[in-house]
Amino acid sequence: MLNTADFYHVLRIDQTSNSLREEIKEHCHTDIEMCLECGKCSGGCSNAHIFDITPRKIIQLIKVGEEAKLLKMDALWSCVACQLCVDRCPSSINIPRIMDYLREKAYSQGVPASRPNVELFHELMLNNIKRFGRVPEALLSVEFNIRSKQYTKDAEMGMKMFFKGKLNPIPARIKNIKQVQRMFRDIPAQREG
Repeated sequence: MLNTADFYHVLRIDQTSNSLREEIKEHCHTDIEMCLECGKCSGGCSNAHIFDITPRKIIQLIKVGEEAKLLKMDALWSCVACQLCVDRCPSSINIPRIMDYLREKAYSQGVPASRPNVELFHELMLNNIKRFGRVPEALLSVEFNIRSKQYTKDAEMGMKMFFKGKLNPIPARIKNIKQVQRMFRDIPAQREG
């Protein structure tokens, strides 16, 4: 027989902490107290079917201060920031920004992603943006497959895309790359200030 105590625990409002809510409000410029709990964010989420915790539940966990659980969730690394949740939210709660903030926090605290090589992919993607101002898919795929030791992963599909003109093996750089690189240099200063 299942014991509901294994899944749920009684939570008293006076035992919750407001610190995570305040932190989200300050750093993400989002007041989660405006959440109506309508569920439109989860209903509109393009990745909710693979999330371990849905956007609506994420907001609830922030409200009760469950930071440890949030930093370990798989959804943190599966969110593609498509903005569908924000578009559907009647209160315009910016869940992708919250996810970015929590991901940064998890990364800085050394909380590992639950999926293998997710952090490697993010690191490579950001490095490519810094170098080229965009993400050259062919180069990113090759770098990721080499660094993750999956040498032939996606090779067949990649060749098909290349011959159809969908992949360019030579990465293009945006015109004002210095502006993008300056943005990367300014990030540590923004975090300190």
